[in-house]
Amino acid sequence: MPFHISENALIGGAVLIFSLFGLIKEQWFLAHTRKGQRLTEWFGPARAIWVLRTIFLTGIVFGALLATGVIQPVQWE
Repeated sequence: MPFHISENALIGGAVLIFSLFGLIKEQWFLAHTRKGQRLTEWFGPARAIWVLRTIFLTGIVFGALLATGVIQPVQWE
């Protein structure tokens, strides 16, 4: 019997892992990427870290919900 994983679980897991990695490396992200530097310019250093944390925490939550099947993507017919 071949191993089967649903597309939703795969995408949700990937979003969760990438968001978790981003949350762990938040200081690096703000210092070494253009988008992180732009966040720092717009919000200042103290607020930029909280904006970035909010973005990554939202990714973790939605990734987990998608991977577990609590939320379903739109199905076009």
